Amino acid sequence: MTKIEIPFNEWSKEKLNLCVKEATSRTKKYGDIGDTFIVGSQKYEIDLIIKLPLWFIAQVLYKSEGALNMYEFFQVWDKIHFRKKMELDKEIWYHHFKEIEG
Repeated sequence: MTKIEIPFNEWSKEKLNLCVKEATSRTKKYGDIGDTFIVGSQKYEIDLIIKLPLWFIAQVLYKSEGALNMYEFFQVWDKIHFRKKMELDKEIWYHHFKEIEG
């Protein structure tokens, strides 16, 4: 178990504070299962990391990302990755986590 750093934008921090975000999808892998990270005063532990196509995350897993629907997910994704063309078939690292005490 390693303490890691994962940067989150303000939208994601708000969703974490509302306890509606339990995953983050990234173009690079940020840790391993069991690793922990802190956002604000909350501590989280990664319990799943898997590579999945961006379209699958948007259509099936958007809620775990904190989005209300896939359109909101794509809107947030585009805002973060505005320099790159959206590649729906590109495999992205899906990091699922749970809040822990400590």
